Formats: sequence, C-alpha cells, structure tokens
Amino acid sequence: MKELVALATATVRLGGGPEAYSLSEWLNRTDRFRGGAEVTSRSPAEGEMGSIADVVTVAIGSSGVLAVLIGKVHDWIVLRHDAGSLKVTYTRSDGTALEIEVDRAQNRTELLERVRRIIESGDSSV
Repeated sequence: MKELVALATATVRLGGGPEAYSLSEWLNRTDRFRGGAEVTSRSPAEGEMGSIADVVTVAIGSSGVLAVLIGKVHDWIVLRHDAGSLKVTYTRSDGTALEIEVDRAQNRTELLERVRRIIESGDSSV
C-alpha cells in the first residue's frame, strides 16, 4: 500500500472473507482511492480457525472525500446481488467517529446528501 498522510480514516465492516478483498480491490482501482484501501483482519473468536478479513480501511485526506467513498461503497453494494448493507465508520483526525449505514435500497442522491449533512453537523443521527 502506498504511503498516505491521512487527516482521517474510514473503515467499512463486512461479513468477512472474500467480500473485504473484493471491496478493497474495487476501491483501489479507482483514481481517488488507488492504493489507499487496505484489508485488515480480526483475531478469530473461540472455535474459529485463522484470522478473519472483515474490515477495509481507507485513508481519507479530507471529509469531502468521505462522500466519494460512500458513493463508491453504495455502487459496489448495488453491483453485488448478494450484498445488503454495510456500516462505514469515519474517524476524524481528532478521534471523533461518525457511523453511516450504506444500504443497497437507498437512493444514492439522498444518501450522499445525508453524508454532506453529517459532515457539516458532525452528528451521524441527522
């Protein structure tokens, strides 16, 4: 992964396995995120073998790029017929975290407008 100095990060939590790698590869093929999306794994729960890749972490230089990421995640969900919804957690450089749910049934334009309101207000309940 190329070195990026990020003011903020976003994490997308998935069900695990190939979905995380699929989303990461898809984001890394876009100009805006090329090389900036990385899959991270969690430790296995008791009874599970091996680590589980279930989080895609994306370096974001500014809050405006969050709307681009949310749009790309929405597009990816719509293209995958087996995907439902994902949670994106945006963590600002000051540590403030905002959580946004992205669902295939959402209207993309309304979703992006909501993201803009969240960025402006700093409140993910808007």
